[in-house]
Amino acid sequence: MKTFVTRMLAAGLFGTALLAHAADGPAPTYLPFNAANGFQNAPSIVEGASGSAVKTTIYVFMDPNCIYCHLAWKALQPYEAVGLQVHWIPMGFLKPDSPGKAAALLVSKDGAALLKTLETNYSEQDESGGIAPLATIPDAVKAQLDANAQLFQSLGLSGTPTIIYRASGGRWADIDGLPKLAALAQMLNLPAQPTTDPELQKYQ
Repeated sequence: MKTFVTRMLAAGLFGTALLAHAADGPAPTYLPFNAANGFQNAPSIVEGASGSAVKTTIYVFMDPNCIYCHLAWKALQPYEAVGLQVHWIPMGFLKPDSPGKAAALLVSKDGAALLKTLETNYSEQDESGGIAPLATIPDAVKAQLDANAQLFQSLGLSGTPTIIYRASGGRWADIDGLPKLAALAQMLNLPAQPTTDPELQKYQ
């Protein structure tokens, strides 16, 4: 069930094409034991539960124009209401305005609110996130985006969304692409949440 968006990252940070797609099934790979420091400290937009309400934390590499990242955002919203915290780690590679949109998320005073705007105004027809890109990306923000891209590459990841979560036994694992919705509760170690969004039904 994979649909691929084969656009090369214009900056040449990757030797192979990055892909945006749905996952065929929950086939995680385990990350090195020393990998956590990198993704836990990556520039990101934090969304969902906070403080003592956090029961599960995940990290998601995303592109603002990635349609499967958009669908993942929608699928994770009910879980955020029951204790999920998501760290969205932005990159910019799918479209020419992806870096500008990713930068806008990072510089926003309320990144979670801007992310919500991006996703609620997302155009499925154009596969385009619903915010305006920064016309000029500050050097410091460009360095953050480059660092996220280099981290993505160093971890051996290849597509968006890539979801990093704690697997059984406590080890960090990643799954490349939008997982089947039926697999989310086990991945997140949270009670299963109903899905009523018609766009998500075929990913059950």
